[in-house]
Amino acid sequence: MKKEFLASVMTHVRSKDAKKIVTKELEQHIKANTDHYLKDGYSAEEAELKAVEQMGSPLAIGTKFNKIYKPKLDWTLILLFLTVLGLGTLPLLVLKNADLALSWLSKGAGISLGILIVGGLLFLNYKSWERKGWIFFTIGTIILLIAASGMNLYWFIKTINGRPYFTIGLFSTDTSIVLPFYLIAWASFFKNPKMKTWLLGLLFVISLTLLFNTLNFASCCVYFMMVMFMYWFSGRKQIVITTLLAATSTVLAAVVLWNQMVPFRKTRIHAFLDPHKFPSSEGYIAIQAEKILKEVSWGFQSIPKNGLFIPESHTDFVYLTLTYLFGWGFSLFLLAILSVIIVKMALMAVKINDEFGKLLIIGGLTIYSVQLLYNIGMIFGLLPIIGMSLPFISYGTVPILINSMVIGIALSIYRRKNLIIN
Repeated sequence: MKKEFLASVMTHVRSKDAKKIVTKELEQHIKANTDHYLKDGYSAEEAELKAVEQMGSPLAIGTKFNKIYKPKLDWTLILLFLTVLGLGTLPLLVLKNADLALSWLSKGAGISLGILIVGGLLFLNYKSWERKGWIFFTIGTIILLIAASGMNLYWFIKTINGRPYFTIGLFSTDTSIVLPFYLIAWASFFKNPKMKTWLLGLLFVISLTLLFNTLNFASCCVYFMMVMFMYWFSGRKQIVITTLLAATSTVLAAVVLWNQMVPFRKTRIHAFLDPHKFPSSEGYIAIQAEKILKEVSWGFQSIPKNGLFIPESHTDFVYLTLTYLFGWGFSLFLLAILSVIIVKMALMAVKINDEFGKLLIIGGLTIYSVQLLYNIGMIFGLLPIIGMSLPFISYGTVPILINSMVIGIALSIYRRKNLIIN
C-alpha cells in the first residue's frame, strides 16, 4: 500500500532530486503514523493502511510538493547577464575606425561561450564539487607551476610583456583562468572542518606566490580578496585572531617586497601618488585619463580625429572611452547595471542555507566585485593601474568566460536552494 501511494505521489513531482526528498519525508510521516496505530493494537498491515489513508490525496500532496521543490530561476540575474553581454559589444561599434585589433568573430565566440557556460552550469549539481576541493586546487596549481616554470613550450605557452599566456588553437588565456578552480577549491576547504588553519594558510601562500610569479597582478588582487572574504564568511573559529595575523603578515610582506623591489616598479608607485612628476613616463596614462574625464559632458560626442591618446581604450579603459563618448548619463546607467549584479548576488547569498553554496556565491561575488570596483577606481585615479578589466564590457574572451562561470555557479546554487537539506 505504501509503495503504491508513494509511486502515485511521485508522478506529480517532476524533479528527480525533489522525488528523493519527498519520498524520504513521506516515509517518515507514514512510519510515525504507523507506529501510532501499532500502539493502538492494530496489525502491521492495518496500521500501514490507516497511516497511508491519513496522508490524503496523492494528487494534492504531489502537486503541493512539486510547487515547493520546483527549481527556481532568477530571471532578473539572467536578464542582467544578457544585458551586459549586449553592452559589451559597444566598444566594437564605437571603436571600429580605431587602429585596434577588434574582431566581431572573437567577440561573438566569447558571448556564445559565456551563454553556453551559464546554461551548462545552471543545470549542473554544484554539490558534486563539495568533496573534490583538492582536485580543483591541484588543477589550478599545476597550471600556475607550468606558467611560472618558464618552460619552452612554444606551441602552448607564449610570453607577452613578461606574462605567460596559454594558447590552444585560437583560444588564448593568461593565468587568471585558475580563479574558478580556486574558487571551488576554497569553498570546499572552508566547508571542511578537518582542514586546519595552518594548512589553509600554507596552501594560500603557495598558490598566491605562484600566481604572483606569473606577473598577473590583477588576478593576484582578485584572488587575495576572494580568499579573504570566503574565509571571513566561513564562520571558522578564531577568525578575528587569524585575520589580524594575516593583516600583520601582509604589512610585513609589503615592507620586504618594497625593499627588494626593482627601481622601475617603485617609480610606478611614486607615479600613482603624483603622476604629474612623471608626465612622459609612468604617470602618462593617469594624466591622460584625468584630461579625458574633464572633457566628458552629459551629451554624446565623437572621438577626436587625433584619438583619445590613451592605451587599452577597448579593454582596461573601456569605461573611460564609453563615458567620454556617451556622457555621464550613460556612464551612470552602465555602472548601475553592473552594480545591480552585485546586489542580486549578495541577496542570493543571504537566501542560501547550504554553507558550501553560500561560500561559492560569496567567492564569485568577490571575483566580480573586485574587478568592477578596482577598474572604476583605477580610471578615476583612486587605485594604481594594474590592468584590471571591466566585467563583460572590456574586450577579451577570457574575462567573459570567468565572469560567466561566476554567474552560472550563482544561478545553479539558487536554482537548487530548495533541494538542499542540511
